[in-house]
Amino acid sequence: PLCDKYNQNCRAWPIWCLSSELSFLPGALALRAQAVAGAWGGSVSLGPASCDSEPWTPPGKTTMATTTVATTFATATRATTRPHGTTRPRGNGEMPPLSPIRGIAYGALPCTTHACGGRGLPSEDMLQDSYEMQWGPEGRDDLNSMAALGATAVRLYHSFGLGVDRDHQGFLDHAQSVGMNVFAGYHTENANDPAECPEYDCFDTWKAATLQGFKLGFQRGSEWHPAVAMLILLNEPDFFESAPKCVPSGAWCRTKAMLSALDGVLAAEKEAGVSAGRVKLTVTWSFAMRASVDGKVNGPGIFGFQDIVAALDDPTWAKDYESRTPMHEMREAFRTRWVHGLNTQSPWDFVNELITKDYAQFAPIPWFIGEYGGNGQPEAQIRKDLEGMQSTAEMEGSNFIGGAMFQFQTTYWKGGSEMNFGLFGLGDVLLGETGPLCDKYNQNCRAWPIWCLSSELSFLPGALALRAQAVAGAWGGSVSLGPASCDSEPWTPPGKTTMATTTVATTFATATRATTRPHGTTRPRGNGEMPPLSPIRGIAYGALPCTTHACGGRGLPSEDMLQDSYEMQWGPEGRDDLNSMAALGATAVRLYHSFGLGVDRDHQGFLDHAQSVGMNVFAGYHTENANDPAECPEYDCFDTWKAATLQGFKLGFQRGSEWHPAVAMLILLNEPDFFESAPKCVPSGAWCRTKAMLSA
Repeated sequence: PLCDKYNQNCRAWPIWCLSSELSFLPGALALRAQAVAGAWGGSVSLGPASCDSEPWTPPGKTTMATTTVATTFATATRATTRPHGTTRPRGNGEMPPLSPIRGIAYGALPCTTHACGGRGLPSEDMLQDSYEMQWGPEGRDDLNSMAALGATAVRLYHSFGLGVDRDHQGFLDHAQSVGMNVFAGYHTENANDPAECPEYDCFDTWKAATLQGFKLGFQRGSEWHPAVAMLILLNEPDFFESAPKCVPSGAWCRTKAMLSALDGVLAAEKEAGVSAGRVKLTVTWSFAMRASVDGKVNGPGIFGFQDIVAALDDPTWAKDYESRTPMHEMREAFRTRWVHGLNTQSPWDFVNELITKDYAQFAPIPWFIGEYGGNGQPEAQIRKDLEGMQSTAEMEGSNFIGGAMFQFQTTYWKGGSEMNFGLFGLGDVLLGETGPLCDKYNQNCRAWPIWCLSSELSFLPGALALRAQAVAGAWGGSVSLGPASCDSEPWTPPGKTTMATTTVATTFATATRATTRPHGTTRPRGNGEMPPLSPIRGIAYGALPCTTHACGGRGLPSEDMLQDSYEMQWGPEGRDDLNSMAALGATAVRLYHSFGLGVDRDHQGFLDHAQSVGMNVFAGYHTENANDPAECPEYDCFDTWKAATLQGFKLGFQRGSEWHPAVAMLILLNEPDFFESAPKCVPSGAWCRTKAMLSA
C-alpha cells in the first residue's frame, strides 16, 4: 500500500515491465537508455523486468542467452530537456486574472519555407500532444518562453473542430503550470465547408467539436480545465460574405454562424454537465471598415460588436435562426460571459480613440484585441503600444481588458507580409521531431522537424526586428529561450557541436519473465564497498507506477520511493530497478522525497540493496514541506527537517553511530528558488529560499 501524509489513497498499484523502446519519441531521440549505457560503458540489461523478455522457465530448460546488438544512435547537439530551474511557474497551479491580458498568438507550424516546401501542411491544432516537443517542458518549451516574456495568456486558432483525436490535456496542464491563460479557438473554416454548417447553421458542428474537446482534456470533472479562460468561437467571420457558400452574399452568413456556434457550445456544456466557470466567449473581428448586420453601426471591429447584440435581440438578422438553447439562456451567456474582440495591425492610440468614442453603447461588456500585429513598427512603438494597452486595461472602470501580440513565431509557410509578425524566427539547429501531425483536412500524417528559435529576425531591418525585445520590455519579462535558442550552447559534452552517428555495442539479456530475479544476476561492484563520490554517474529515480496522466485521476501514490512498499519495483525479488541502473553503468541514484512525507515504513531494504549493487544514494527531502502552511513557519524549517531526519534514522538511514553506508548525499531542497512565487512567501523575495535552506 502506497500512501503518505498528503496522499491518503492507501492501496496497491500494479508494477509493469520496462522497455527501452520509447515509441512516443521519434528516431534517435528514443535511444536514451542506449545513450547512457554507451557513455558509461554499461549495458541495457533489464532481465525479467524487460517487456521483451521471454517467460522465465526453470533452470536447465532454458538458459540465459546474452546477445550483443550494434545500436546506432545520434549524439545530438542539443538536449531535448530544459535544464532544471529554468521553468518559471507563477504559483501552485493558480491562474492569473483575465485582465490585463498580455497574450501571445500561437500558430507555430514547423515549416521554414513557403507552403511548407509543397509537402502538404501539418495540422494547425497546436494543442495536440504531437506538438508537445514544441510547447512542452521536455522539448522547446514555447509556453515557458512566452511566460518568460511576461505573457499571461496564449491565443490559439484551431483547438476544436479539426477532428484531431489526440490528447490536448498536456498542453492545458503545462499552460497551467507556467501560469498562462488559454484562449482556445475553433476552426473557423468549418463554417465554409460544404460538408459542415448547412446555410451557416453551425450548431451541430460546434457542439460536436466541443464535446470531442471535453473528451480530449478540456473537461476536468464538471468544469472546464482550469487553464481555459476564453473560447474564440470564430476568427474574422466578416470575410464569410465573399465565400462561395454565402449566397446571397451578406452579413447574415457571419451573424448566423456566430449565433449558432454560441448555441452549439452552450448545448455541449449542458449535455456534458460542464459549468461555465470563468470561461469567457468571444468572436474576433477584422479591422475592416464595415456596417453591422442591422446597419446601425459603421466602423472597424465594432460592426461585429453590434452583430451579436442585434442577433440576440432579433434572430431574423441571422436569417431567422431558431436556437436550440432557450434564447433567454443565450442572452444570459452574452451578459455574463461575452467579450467583444477585434484584430488589428494599427497603433494603440489610434485604435483606442476609434473604438472608445463609440463604445458606451456596448458597455459594460468588455473588449480586447485578439491580435495586435504592430506591422512595420519599430521596437519603441511596439513597446509603447503594449504599455498603453496595459495601462488602459488597469484603469478603474475601463471596458478594455488587454490584447494579444501577433505572433510567437514567424509564419514562413505563408510568406510575403506575413513574415513581418513573428517574435521569433527559426534557425538551423535541429532540436527533435514532432509526433505525426494530421487532421481531417491534412492527411499527410508524418513527423516534422523542430528547429531552434532566434529573436534575431535578419529578414527585418533595424529596430523592426526587435519584436521579442519590445514585448519583454513592455511586460517586464525577458527573452529567455534556454536550450530552444539557436544561440545557446549545446547541452551536450564540449566538442560535440554537430550531429554524429555512433555505433555502440549494447549487451542485453534475452531473458526471462518471473516475479523473482534468478540468483547470480545482480552485479555487485564489491563486498559492500561503495564507489567513490566522484565522478558521479547518477540516475534520478521517481518511478511512480502510473501509465496515464494524473495516474488516471485516481489519486497519486506516495512519492517516497525508498519505502518497502515499492520493493517489488526496486528490489531483487521484483523488477530490480536498482540493478538495472547499475547495469547501465550508474554509480548513484538521486531521490526526491525520502524524508518528510511521514511514511512510517522500512527504508533500510532500499539502502541495503543499493549497497549490494554499488549505488551511492542521494536522498532527498520533501521540498514542498517548506510551503506547507502547517510546516516551516515563515520558512523556518528547523523543526520539520530535524523531525524528518530523526524519523529517517528510525526507518533505516542509521547504522550504529553512522549513516547507512549507501548514503552519500542529502539533498535538502530541490529548486527552492521558486519559493518566491509561493503564496506563503510574503513579501516575495529571495529571503524565503535562503531561510528555508539555512534552517533545513
